[in-house]
Amino acid sequence: MNPELRRNLWLQFSLTRLLLSPAAIGALLTLTWVVSDASLAAVAEVARAMYYLIVVLWGTRRAADLVAEEIAGGTWDGQRMSALGAWQMSWGKLLGGTSYVWYAAGIAFLALLGCYWAAGTPPWQSGQAIQLLRLLGTGALAQAVAMLVSLTLLRRLAIRRRLGVSLSQVVGILAGLLASGQLDGGIVSLFLPTIAWYGRIWDGELFSLATLAVFLAWSVFGIYRLMRVELKFQSGPWAWLAFALFLMAYCDGFLYGAIQLAGSGPGTWLILPFLLVVALTYLALFLEPKDVVRYRWLGADLAAHEFRHAWVLLPQWLPVYLLALLCAVVLGLFSDVGSEGLRLLSGPFVSMEALQHAHGLFLYPLAIVIYLLRDVLVVLFFNFGHGGRRGDATAFIILFLAYFPLTGILVSLEMTSLIPILAPYPLAPPLINFAAGLVESAALAWLVYRRLALAGRFAPAIA
Repeated sequence: MNPELRRNLWLQFSLTRLLLSPAAIGALLTLTWVVSDASLAAVAEVARAMYYLIVVLWGTRRAADLVAEEIAGGTWDGQRMSALGAWQMSWGKLLGGTSYVWYAAGIAFLALLGCYWAAGTPPWQSGQAIQLLRLLGTGALAQAVAMLVSLTLLRRLAIRRRLGVSLSQVVGILAGLLASGQLDGGIVSLFLPTIAWYGRIWDGELFSLATLAVFLAWSVFGIYRLMRVELKFQSGPWAWLAFALFLMAYCDGFLYGAIQLAGSGPGTWLILPFLLVVALTYLALFLEPKDVVRYRWLGADLAAHEFRHAWVLLPQWLPVYLLALLCAVVLGLFSDVGSEGLRLLSGPFVSMEALQHAHGLFLYPLAIVIYLLRDVLVVLFFNFGHGGRRGDATAFIILFLAYFPLTGILVSLEMTSLIPILAPYPLAPPLINFAAGLVESAALAWLVYRRLALAGRFAPAIA
């Protein structure tokens, strides 16, 4: 047996805890049976609600706290030095640390099965089986996402450990609500009777279950990759790039009908993937620690043509940024993005009527990528300074002000010619967008280089 799983099982279970959960859940279900005049439907609803509360609310808290409590207890460094591999540590901790949660939730789940069976609905029926599997998958996904986010935040919020655990639990709960259908994603609902994906009609229940399983697999794989980082294994940035490519292909399937109506050109295929990789670049940039020493090592390896080692040091955002650049170039070469694509690209401050009279819009995606580079350099500049621990927050506030309140003020005052100083503007001449973005990026690149150079100098101690 996995030593980490066995250790967690010993920590989670005792005779008292083994008896407490069935007694408490059984008492609540018996009370429901009595007050509802022996209604199986009422007992089933209470059992379902208890399952969700245990596996999502309590389970995400446990999953988010698995590594954090080891750090607080001073046992994490010892575990990192053990002979366990990243995969053993990942699934052993995830399953073992939440094992008692699943024990308690399993009692409620079995009670739900018993109610269905007594009502004449055996669990192996097609529709019933899918619903039950989705119940199990919802809890597993919520807990996996909570642990994944906690591993991401622990590197950034090592001092404020409770804050990282709470944020991870909130994200895990949101993932569970999405998976259960209690929170609609807005773009497409996965709980319709049928779903059109890449021109084929799929059964809605089966498609939602398959989607849940795929994202659960990605979450567990993400835990494994972050655990490799924690255990100091060499890991390149290909996993985030692979997830970006998967997400591009997955989301485009829902727009297949609209893409066919728009002519099925490369531009219509790439408009949503382009926006996704831009968003994933920002996400990776803000979530990943920006260690100035690591960036210096990367520069030294590139200068020495040590590309194999440089690949290991590459930040997660860089390959995805290059993918966004490639998408922008293709969008520029094939400008058939359609009216809806233009609306998505232009942002909230430009009307569709104004876009119809704009020129040079085929170059606008490339301008977005140039400003994205500027934003990356802004984040790196503040992280490489003396106040680097607050660098992300400072950069985020500055970029938020530039893109939303200040741009909105310029639009309201009809001073749109100044917008390219702050953000790409589709109604501005392409040369202005390019010039402003390139000048700002060049200036920031020089400032970032200076901070990298200063980080390599050692000041002598004053006697």
